[in-house]
Amino acid sequence: MKKLTLFTILSIFLCITSCKKEEGCTDVNADNYNASATGNDGSCTYTTLGCMDDSAMNYNPDATDNDDSCTYYGDLYAGTYFGENSCPGSSYNQIITSNGNEITLINAFGRSEAENNDLTFTVSGDSFSITGITTEIQYSPSTTHPSAFDLEGSIDIKNKTLTIEYTLYIIVDGNLLEFESCVATMIFVE
Repeated sequence: MKKLTLFTILSIFLCITSCKKEEGCTDVNADNYNASATGNDGSCTYTTLGCMDDSAMNYNPDATDNDDSCTYYGDLYAGTYFGENSCPGSSYNQIITSNGNEITLINAFGRSEAENNDLTFTVSGDSFSITGITTEIQYSPSTTHPSAFDLEGSIDIKNKTLTIEYTLYIIVDGNLLEFESCVATMIFVE
């Protein structure tokens, strides 16, 4: 009887310990997959690659690892554009550089003789608008005025065109006088 009781206790103990399920992640696609697990305990974790910079166009809020794929609105604009029969004069060239979402319009008002007409600002889409006052805009090698401006632009990625519309004002004796307006559509050339 002692042997039967001992055998029964031992059998029950072995059954309990060997019948115990190992809990863990049972999804083979998870980072922490446990091949020994017989029951899923909800602990599975997954890596999602993507852009983790929330200022980028392709920001992925679900990304857990950065894959260096971030693209920025400024990158859409970077390049050289040329427009025939635009204003001022007969042509308008626009060079745009970018640094993330910040772009710089080199010689923003199309005056090749000017040296200080660059504008730098942040973009967050396929259009932009900026109003500002500068200490001076150079109108010719020897003529500068304190100035103000309204400038709008948009880019058509599909057709590789940039449209810029601006109004320049000069400040004379404290008065704001409209000096020039321009609407120019340019084609991306490089």
